[in-house]
Amino acid sequence: MKRQRGLGSGLGALLPGDAERPSIREAPVHLIDANPHQPRTEFDDAALDELAASIREHGVIQPLIVSERDDGRFELIAGERRLRAARRAGLDRVPVVVRETTRQQLLELALIENIQRADLNALEEARAYQTLKDTFGLSDDAIARRVGRSREAVANTRRLLGLSPAVQQALLAKRISAGHGRALLKLADQAVQEATLAAIIDYDLNVREIERLTDHARTTGDVHRALAAIRPRLPTDDPPPRQRMAPPARAAELSPDDQAVRRELERMLGTPVSLARSERELKVTIFFHTEEKLQEFFDRLASGG
Repeated sequence: MKRQRGLGSGLGALLPGDAERPSIREAPVHLIDANPHQPRTEFDDAALDELAASIREHGVIQPLIVSERDDGRFELIAGERRLRAARRAGLDRVPVVVRETTRQQLLELALIENIQRADLNALEEARAYQTLKDTFGLSDDAIARRVGRSREAVANTRRLLGLSPAVQQALLAKRISAGHGRALLKLADQAVQEATLAAIIDYDLNVREIERLTDHARTTGDVHRALAAIRPRLPTDDPPPRQRMAPPARAAELSPDDQAVRRELERMLGTPVSLARSERELKVTIFFHTEEKLQEFFDRLASGG
């Protein structure tokens, strides 16, 4: 089978099939369950709408790959975007290829498919590698062989899990890049990581500036003073807006319900939000990096949007 973009042997290596063309059948959409080991957690709504429109017009061209359970239901191996879009398009049935797989293969297949399509966020990829390591005892070398990465790339990606919960959330939300995250790993103190995160967003720092900033911050523990050292033109007596505010509550200190509320607020508002709960109140802080963003927020309030 043709190798795909250098990623091991691709799906074919994990899905041995007959020499002839695999048998395609139709399966009811409501009987197909998502892969519980799917590493991808973020799906672009606009892209799904576009795919759903295409499916309404042309149908599902590429079959989903599923395994059949003893209870008659199916578990998705590959094709979650197509399944979600098919549901949006109102399809009752979709074409599938049924394969027998192990639990480990389910995770490996979902990981390989998403990497081959360049769909995974760096943090999602790191979590998937860690799951392979923790659940199946795979070494970085073994993971690298399966997904067609170097051992160093796998190890460096997994290191992103050492970032604070707030920084991980920013990485997942694509407010910072994997390069930003790797630079922040130089800072062992998670509170300093999060203060540096605010500076990255406030001043739109590039990776080279962040590396210089983390070197200074690691020595002094003072992010604002470190900023003044690498960017002398910035005011030294007036910290950026986010540092004038109370520091965000860390994700690990919030209950699952509060974390869900924070994520939903960030989704609705399109800007970072922090929550801080005390015995008597819940404090919500909304961050605006520009006057334009703040004005947009007021306009939405005024219009009832």
